Amino acid sequence: MLNFLSRAEVDELCDGLICQFYGEKRFSCVDIDRFVREGLRCPVLYEAFAEEDLDKIGFCGDGSSPLRVYRNGIPETIIFPKETIVLERYLLREEEQNRRRFTLAHEAGHVLAARMASASSAHFHQSHDTDRVYALEDLRERLSIAEWQANTLAAALLMPRFLVKRELKQHTGNGCLPVYGERVFCLKEKIVLREISRTLGVSYTALVIRLDNLGALHHRPLSEYISKELGLGGDIHDFRC
Repeated sequence: MLNFLSRAEVDELCDGLICQFYGEKRFSCVDIDRFVREGLRCPVLYEAFAEEDLDKIGFCGDGSSPLRVYRNGIPETIIFPKETIVLERYLLREEEQNRRRFTLAHEAGHVLAARMASASSAHFHQSHDTDRVYALEDLRERLSIAEWQANTLAAALLMPRFLVKRELKQHTGNGCLPVYGERVFCLKEKIVLREISRTLGVSYTALVIRLDNLGALHHRPLSEYISKELGLGGDIHDFRC
């Protein structure tokens, strides 16, 4: 049975986990590798996946579900022990570090959710190809509650509330950023977002979503941006397509 966690529960839990792990030590970027290995005591392995679905880039073992990987260039079916996290080897590339960190945190989210539910099941983490047409069953899996929960846990582990608030206050003084419409930022806010995302070791997009979920974005009318930043006055109304 899935133990559903609200966003508030996830935030409180992950704040507590990260604070307990670091103790009094001050830090600016969560070492998710060390947290998973030492805090959660989960082995982390890197393999070349041989799954038919090329979007599968992370796996959390349950001791019985198979994963196909290449060994000496030959596909083999491997049963990995329970709570062993296996990531696609190409994520070790320098340019993939943000995605690697989030994928690792996502699988750690599955581990946490399973421990709280006293259950265990294997999970894949899949990247999303915007150019691909997905079957209905694929979309159901990607949008399932378990995947939402793992993503929410991943964001809260990498970007705990106290750390995000500290960075925002340091850069803005008030812990809040203005946004016009849903996702339009002025240049100075974009610079702040990029600096914070680099500090936290996450992608720009992941940070914006996290800030919005934390209520740290002050939404203003898009017409205000069009008028003040683009110099296009007149009777301009916000709209939704």
